[in-house]
Amino acid sequence: MSMKHIFYGGNGTTPVDSGLPLIGRSFSVNEDTGALLFWHYTGRGEPDPTGAKGFTGPGNNSGNQIGRGFGSMLRMLGGGDGIILAIQPNGDLTFFQYTGNGEQDETGTLGFEGPNQGTVIGNGFHSFPHVFVSPREGHATGMTIFLVNEAGDLLFFRYSGNGEPDPTGTLGFEGPNQGNQIGRGFRNFRHIVGVGGGAFLAVPENGDLLWFQYTGQGEQDPTGANGFTEPGNNSGNHIGRGFTDFRHLFGGSTDQGGRARIFYGVKENGDLLFWRYEGNGEQDPTGTLGFETGFQGTQIGNGF
Repeated sequence: MSMKHIFYGGNGTTPVDSGLPLIGRSFSVNEDTGALLFWHYTGRGEPDPTGAKGFTGPGNNSGNQIGRGFGSMLRMLGGGDGIILAIQPNGDLTFFQYTGNGEQDETGTLGFEGPNQGTVIGNGFHSFPHVFVSPREGHATGMTIFLVNEAGDLLFFRYSGNGEPDPTGTLGFEGPNQGNQIGRGFRNFRHIVGVGGGAFLAVPENGDLLWFQYTGQGEQDPTGANGFTEPGNNSGNHIGRGFTDFRHLFGGSTDQGGRARIFYGVKENGDLLFWRYEGNGEQDPTGTLGFETGFQGTQIGNGF
């Protein structure tokens, strides 16, 4: 079994400061069948190639099928609060929201009970080499969608809707800075993955791991100075290396054991690896700073 898509769910929001819900939840799409599968990793990166640790506790439900018919999607993203964004081949941006706990259901009924399932909320998203998100989490109720076009320009969208049908992309995208260019030079990257709070990781062709964090509100600035260059931002810094042999990279943020970014890599042979990054983009090509905790790059599963 191999995965066409695998993506982090994006945690979720809380009305009070009570931590991040839904930590460790991810979704994948089977490349052969188009089935949507649920995963919940509760470990801390303990080495276990079998995937028994962190995926098999009572009520975990990892590997269960929760939907079907996703095989044709070009890209899929987790937006927090169970929101799943899927880009169709014609460029339509479609909205789903999953509120279940991974209960087995091939029909896709359980957990997808809300009124706006599979609704089109935008269009024209099929021509972008990279699409990634900063999800709704904690007190952040808006979802930022970042797109990289063929020229390497970085574009900004902010979605605050709840899946109301609107193919024109007006509902939920009401802010003043929709589609603005906020940076450039993102053309030659293998992977770009959002990890929460406006932060994202980028891997160029040589396998280096680079850190970026966008703190702006979508103000037009092709140079990328606004939101990427304030003191301590550290965008563009080199924080690791050796990420050439990965079919997928995905991840998000956590507050378990302190605030950190967690991310996962699927190697070409299907092995699933884990990292926990506690830094803030400090320059370190060796990958030591910020990766101090015990288990880094450990295998926690297989068959992905």
